[in-house]
Amino acid sequence: MRKAYLHNIKYAINKGFRLVIRDGEDGEILAKTYGYKEAKEAIESVDFTYIKWQRPTTEAEQSETGHLFKTLAVFAVMLEYNQEPDETICDYGVNEYSEAWSDAYDKECYPA
Repeated sequence: MRKAYLHNIKYAINKGFRLVIRDGEDGEILAKTYGYKEAKEAIESVDFTYIKWQRPTTEAEQSETGHLFKTLAVFAVMLEYNQEPDETICDYGVNEYSEAWSDAYDKECYPA
């Protein structure tokens, strides 16, 4: 079974999302990337991180919010010794993006 956070990275990149990896303890941004290797290395550099999926904002969104990217989903990753692969993502906000990823992960790891 593939580790949930690795599946999550690949899934998001395949959808064209930017990944922002933030240290879960001090909030430091470890990476802003569209790359699998950079995201994986950032996550594995500490025990607890957040993965944010982002997409560029539209011109209308930029003029309204001033932000260049919109966060679509956030996932908490906890890496511990001797952990089950599906437990590496320990929490996430439920929305259409996170549920689509969860369904894809379940289909791959627990085929009917």
